[in-house]
Amino acid sequence: MANQYDLAKTRLCAAVVLARFNDNPAKIKESDDALKSVLGTGWSETAAFQFMSGKKAKAALDYGTKDEQVLLLAAHQIAKHLCNITGLGAVSQLSDVDRLELEALISAKQH
Repeated sequence: MANQYDLAKTRLCAAVVLARFNDNPAKIKESDDALKSVLGTGWSETAAFQFMSGKKAKAALDYGTKDEQVLLLAAHQIAKHLCNITGLGAVSQLSDVDRLELEALISAKQH
């Protein structure tokens, strides 16, 4: 079961995932520095991707604001896909259910 701490960790890890996905060197450094500052020097980009691909990060989305839920879910799915294809974690491939979930959140945000 997720909690507010998991949401804070999810936000930090999502920032790392999205910065890397967008290939923004300044944001990559900024998000990595923030991650290590808050969670400790043992946290790395790899650890952020692994956490974001997991169930705790996905469950924490429910605690986020409506506006951030779409970005957090997108970061979760990006991390899940990358971890699946690179063997960074025991996660399954993205499924049609994953795609539909993201589409439903986007649609709900637009209305």
